[in-house]
Amino acid sequence: MDLLLLLLALPGHAFFWVALTNRIHGKGMPHGIGKLLTLPGLTFLALGPVALAWWFIVVGPQPIEESLRSRLPPAAQVYLVACWVAGTITALCWFRRHVLHRPPNVVRSHRSRPLQLNRDAHAPSPDNHDSHFLVRMPGNQILQLDVTELAIDVPRLPAALDGLSIVHLSDFHFTGRIGKSYFQEVVAQANEIEPDLMAVTGDLIDRPQYIDWLPETLGRLRARYGVFFVLGNHDRRADPARIRDVLRRCGLVDLGGRWEQVEIRGEPVVLIGNELPWFPPAADVSNCPKPRDGGPTRIVLSHSPDQFAWARTEDADLLLAGHTHGGQIRFPLIGPIFTPSELGVRYASGVFYNPPTILHVTRGVSGELPVRLNCPPEMAHLMLHAPRKA
Repeated sequence: MDLLLLLLALPGHAFFWVALTNRIHGKGMPHGIGKLLTLPGLTFLALGPVALAWWFIVVGPQPIEESLRSRLPPAAQVYLVACWVAGTITALCWFRRHVLHRPPNVVRSHRSRPLQLNRDAHAPSPDNHDSHFLVRMPGNQILQLDVTELAIDVPRLPAALDGLSIVHLSDFHFTGRIGKSYFQEVVAQANEIEPDLMAVTGDLIDRPQYIDWLPETLGRLRARYGVFFVLGNHDRRADPARIRDVLRRCGLVDLGGRWEQVEIRGEPVVLIGNELPWFPPAADVSNCPKPRDGGPTRIVLSHSPDQFAWARTEDADLLLAGHTHGGQIRFPLIGPIFTPSELGVRYASGVFYNPPTILHVTRGVSGELPVRLNCPPEMAHLMLHAPRKA
């Protein structure tokens, strides 16, 4: 019984330190400070199994009540009890997320298809897909791009905009660890869809020298009514002013801290940028007609899904976000663990609905660390639909 109780404490222990790490990386603090604050959390996380092994090697398999009173200081006893409570809560949250969860009623259809991207194994150049040894790690899905096709009912979408097509891309993470040719293929595949709109939601560049890749990659994105972008936290490390300038000169529309209205099939659509918490402020839409007043459909581009509450406050119809990479590594049965969000894994990826706003979080195209397990990269193709007539 004492072994069972101690094992139950481990999920709670992990919950504390993983939750702390996720929330640190959901803040707008500088990258160096975030990494520094992460180290203690990961250290304490690793100490949990070590402490459990110590218990049985040093203390021995005696009744846990006696061991607690005689061998552990009061603070450690309190922490152990807190871990039991957190472990129980963690199990209940897992059950709700994986067993009770149902797709929101706004999702009309959902399917995913893998893309077989060409790989030139005989070109050992910096642009080769296999430019980092981790890319070739067995089981790594970093180059196995999925196209997720979603038909979504948007309650206030005008009938004239039924079938509005959006390609949502995020998290390219140009680091040089994956060659430029991979991203060129992603862009080519996105253009083949011929969407009405293209939305790019941040974390494009990790290292300044790869800004030069933009004209031959994201700079070639095309959509009928425009390609719109916001930046993310990794772009802050790589000369964001220059990134914006290059993309603007390539014809992309910068929505950082602003909004823009476009006309599609005779209907106005407002596209809004929110780069919080890294590039304040969010767009001021106080002088924009509100949807409930018969105004235009509102679509928000944000790097982080943590801006869901803000989007609801601003009466947005749709919020597009990335940042979480879907967890990047998903464990069987458990799912994602590490997601850089103040809300933990709650919005790791997928579609969520809290009226009046629908949130779509993409798993993203790549990652700073070129490793994905049970979580392939993603290009999302959204088809928006007006309410069905009774």
